[in-house]
Amino acid sequence: MSTLRPAGSGRDALAVAFTRMIASPRSALVISSDSVAPSDWPVGEASPEANVGHALGWTCEVRRHDIVVLNPLGEGIVKAALPTLSVEWLTNVRRDGSCVVYLAPTNAEAGFAELTIAAAANSGELRAATVRTAIADDYGKAEPVGRNQPCPCGSGKKYKHCHG
Repeated sequence: MSTLRPAGSGRDALAVAFTRMIASPRSALVISSDSVAPSDWPVGEASPEANVGHALGWTCEVRRHDIVVLNPLGEGIVKAALPTLSVEWLTNVRRDGSCVVYLAPTNAEAGFAELTIAAAANSGELRAATVRTAIADDYGKAEPVGRNQPCPCGSGKKYKHCHG
């Protein structure tokens, strides 16, 4: 994969990854932020199984430590810490080249971990779209250990005196 283009980080957000259980499973993200949803973002239905439109030009970049949703100009609108991504989720994104992104307001529900699509849709502010998704080359790779840093094995020794 080619290097992802540089982009603004956008506003802070929270993200939860899940797989939509439809005829063919589809990777999806719920992103909760206090930023206003873009006007050209399609409005979704309450059910995760519902068909959603495609947001042309929008991109979701999965980076080493975070996920950024970019507008067609390459500007970040939201940036969320990288949620737990299952192998199935990653496989679906790599196969399809896209995932479904639900934009939900932060006030949709008090506990974001328990946020459901239905709860956000009931608030009347749920927006959903299929978005081209790119996974960065450095996703899932560990930071290189420097010679003088503590060894990752937990011995307490410097890396150069332990496993270096």
